[in-house]
Amino acid sequence: MLYNEPDFVNVESLLEIACEARGFPAIFFPEFHFELNFIEQCWGYSKHVYRELPVSSKEADLERNVLAALESAPFDAIRR
Repeated sequence: MLYNEPDFVNVESLLEIACEARGFPAIFFPEFHFELNFIEQCWGYSKHVYRELPVSSKEADLERNVLAALESAPFDAIRR
């Protein structure tokens, strides 16, 4: 009920304020099955690629592997 009050309707959330302060918009998707959300397809593909990369405990290797996995997701896989 409080969220529908006029004082609260047009107020941005802290997440929106933090994102916009860093120069990008916060996009909120409606809740629906995760298989229909494109970001889940991207994460799933990236996790699959990440698991195939060489295992390492060095932070630099982990960061490089994460970035490589995220960049490897093709648009076709995301759009499916």
